[in-house]
Amino acid sequence: MIVPTIHRSSAVILADRFRLRGPRLRSDGVRIMLALALLGTLTLLFLSARHAGAGRAAVFPQGTDTGVVALDMSASISGPTYARVATTLRGIAAANQSVGLVMFSDTAYELLPPNSPPAALTAFVPFFVPLRYYGTTPVFGQAPWDMFMGGTRIAPGLMMAAQALRRAHIKHGAILLVSDLDDSSADLPLLNQEAVQLRQQHIPLRIVPLFASQHNKAL
Repeated sequence: MIVPTIHRSSAVILADRFRLRGPRLRSDGVRIMLALALLGTLTLLFLSARHAGAGRAAVFPQGTDTGVVALDMSASISGPTYARVATTLRGIAAANQSVGLVMFSDTAYELLPPNSPPAALTAFVPFFVPLRYYGTTPVFGQAPWDMFMGGTRIAPGLMMAAQALRRAHIKHGAILLVSDLDDSSADLPLLNQEAVQLRQQHIPLRIVPLFASQHNKAL
């Protein structure tokens, strides 16, 4: 075995090179094992990051192609509830999956079609963040949907969300209802009917209650 030195251009021949062969092979084996372990760790991190980026299980059921958020914008959604809406929207966007957005009150409107990028959802967050405080009361800016804020009718919101999924030809879609669940009594028959249709069409429905009462949660 020839080992070059710093001070000489010639080499020093080691007499015990055969005795060092075993430790050298063991050292090489350890290096190979460490390299393989590092490669395996990097591969695992890559796969974990890719699946975590999809984030589908965090918001919608696993296997969902895309989902539609049905967001309650009735007159009862205001003040402290806005902070929870903002947090919910940020969480959905952080799940990093394509979504659609429907807002509803007495009627429903589709603001984002299914398969919209999550960044499009974050564009609505500033409307739920106070511009300033008047004492302890938060003051919000005017939102584009202020003109149609009225009573709560959940059924039109769910119907619009399901329609958006069908129109986009989504085979494995889901709906996320974000509401205080304070539905109008006149809406209950249509709500029950729509709930049955969603089950028959195998469209999963998840609910994020916004300070909902126990009675409305039970319903």
